[in-house]
Amino acid sequence: MSFPANRVALMGQELRAGPVAKIGSTKRIQELNGMLHSSRPNVDITRSRVYTQIYRETEGMPPMMRRYKASAAVYRALSEVVYDHEQLVGWPTKRIRGANFAIEMHAHWIAEDLPEVRSREYDPFDISDEDFEELQEDLLPYWKNKTLAVQWGYHVDAFEWSRAQFGGVSDISNYLCTNGSHFIPRWTDVIAHGFVKYYEEAKQLLVALDPNDPASIDKRIFYQGIIEVLEAIHDWGERMSAACSRKAAKETDPVRKQELEDMAAMMKRVPWGPATSFYDAMETAWAVCFFLFVEGAGPSITWGRIDQYLYPYYKADIEKGILTPESALELIEELYIRVNTNVWFQSSQMAYIFGGNYRYPHVDVGGLDENGQDAANELSYLFLRAMRYVRTTAPNISVLLHQKNPESLLREACELAAEGMGHPSFFNVETLFTMLTHRAAGPDGYSNYTRREILKYGSPLGCIEPGVEGQQYGHTDSGIINVASATTLAVTNGVMPDESDNIFSGKLITFESGAPSSLTSFEAFYEAVKAQIQYAVKECHANLIICEKLLAEQFMLPTFTILLEGALQKAVDAVAGSAKVNIGPTIQMVGFATMVDSVAAVKKVVFDDQEATLQEVCDACMNNFKGYDVLRAKLIAAPKFGNDDDYADRIAVDLWKWFADCVSSLKMYRGNYCDPAIQMVANVGYGSLTGATPNGRLAGMPISDTMSASPMADRNGPGAAARSYRKLDYGIYSNGTMLNMWIKDSELVEG
Repeated sequence: MSFPANRVALMGQELRAGPVAKIGSTKRIQELNGMLHSSRPNVDITRSRVYTQIYRETEGMPPMMRRYKASAAVYRALSEVVYDHEQLVGWPTKRIRGANFAIEMHAHWIAEDLPEVRSREYDPFDISDEDFEELQEDLLPYWKNKTLAVQWGYHVDAFEWSRAQFGGVSDISNYLCTNGSHFIPRWTDVIAHGFVKYYEEAKQLLVALDPNDPASIDKRIFYQGIIEVLEAIHDWGERMSAACSRKAAKETDPVRKQELEDMAAMMKRVPWGPATSFYDAMETAWAVCFFLFVEGAGPSITWGRIDQYLYPYYKADIEKGILTPESALELIEELYIRVNTNVWFQSSQMAYIFGGNYRYPHVDVGGLDENGQDAANELSYLFLRAMRYVRTTAPNISVLLHQKNPESLLREACELAAEGMGHPSFFNVETLFTMLTHRAAGPDGYSNYTRREILKYGSPLGCIEPGVEGQQYGHTDSGIINVASATTLAVTNGVMPDESDNIFSGKLITFESGAPSSLTSFEAFYEAVKAQIQYAVKECHANLIICEKLLAEQFMLPTFTILLEGALQKAVDAVAGSAKVNIGPTIQMVGFATMVDSVAAVKKVVFDDQEATLQEVCDACMNNFKGYDVLRAKLIAAPKFGNDDDYADRIAVDLWKWFADCVSSLKMYRGNYCDPAIQMVANVGYGSLTGATPNGRLAGMPISDTMSASPMADRNGPGAAARSYRKLDYGIYSNGTMLNMWIKDSELVEG
């Protein structure tokens, strides 16, 4: 249903007209926000302790049985704390801003980082002395040789092990530490029916098994495990209800006492049963999110099109007079605060590359309905406005753009953008549709998604990836190809230049694609560039499919599986391929414009104008341009991507499509094809590991981010940059693209 602009007034005049608070719209939110920002990130070992205990007790049992029992045990061990001021219930850790980490995935790097974790340069974490000692003396030794990274390492030699992590052209280090990531659960279904629906389904499917069918052996383990996990979720709700009742019994303030009693009653209903109100639905949205955070080992459990599936509850409560726009806004603000409380604990190396504790949840508003009509409603505005009040890092607020967006929604989005927090992101619905149509389907195929599913449930998740609620599973931030570095390697014959922080400086890191003297034409050089990139892509792919096999066999995720449509009927875990569309591992490139500009500079200076030889460019890069100031100036002056200059843009268009074709032709372990993508947050970290590049960039400096022009290279203004960007086909990047544009005040037009 289209939401007329004049309906905005129903949200409350004071809500939209007055000055926007900086830390929350109400005293309650200000107090909760204060709790968040006064807390330091801290390590919570509860999950690690429980997993270790269960695995010790289940030695010799099937891997699925052990994993499912461990998930259930973790839910039974969750904290029962109820804080003042809060209305939503449940916390994934013992303390605010706590980090649950998956010891079965992370033990190898935690053992290295633990001595310095409190004082490390990037993303330090607090940890109690008792927990420190328990980790060091008991928990970590048990998992020493059991993590995904260690097991993957058995399949490769030492040089390849190092080259595929932090410094090589092909990097899978993120994938080695994450499992259960970039996921949109079937929100509409779980909110409408509760977990009890899946409990009854699992019991019926278990009873229906034929004991004389050999396949029933594994299915029985599956269903018994699922039932155990669901019973633990039910018990958690009962425990939290009792905790709220205990706190209510001690409360002297009558208003707060009633709130706590209402919270106790709510936890008897959800998330086990169906939501009966907007309040119930918000609690389920929070509880499911942190269950998945606790069970998995990665970021980005995404709410998706939350303004759509919550709107019926909002509308009904408004009409009943039991909810106001202001009280709904307060709940949304609390949800934003709470998702920032469960931080992402990364290794010092990962923190160096990516930085921050952000777990990439998404809130997506606007878009089209299943009939192709504008879908904005009152909640679309409230979810945007809430971020202006609460000003948290997460979640990432995204607006789904199309030709029918009401002007009032775009204005609300621009008001948020003007706050300078990086919210919201804008996603083109038409491009999103194209990406999802080809999701994990190969260069000439089509995904299993219907048009209705994409229109109704499709949205971005994680950083920039397209997804469909409850229909897809798989890691979307897996392999990263440093194409900027690959371009230099085409000049240096596979040798990593000096003057960077790279451990491979001065060494042959890939293969000899041709000495500079042998590349006597631009075509020969261009083929060497592609050969270096393809070498890295294939190496990345080979390593990723090993990881996929290990994950499917040993690192199952029952709650994720429950929240995938059709997975219970298949009796197959999510990591083993039970989703309708199995995505990932994906392969992303970082440094796109640096690569394009480097190729264009070599073409212009070496082959067209013949002002230098390729050997001279090689020597300049190897020496970080020391003594090569004149040559560097010529390379910098060469045409650059982002200026509507076909000289560079034709190269960009060709490499853009070529990389996508190269990646999407690769088949993955679960039968799907790999999705190409653009890396969007690691250009500074990877730049520090990248030597000098032929566009004149010095070693260690940032490479280009996302698909944007190189830093300071878009010299002809935002209009020319936009005309360059529109030449690229975004739809073929089925794992998503992102564009960042910086506009000077002098380039703005008033009016």
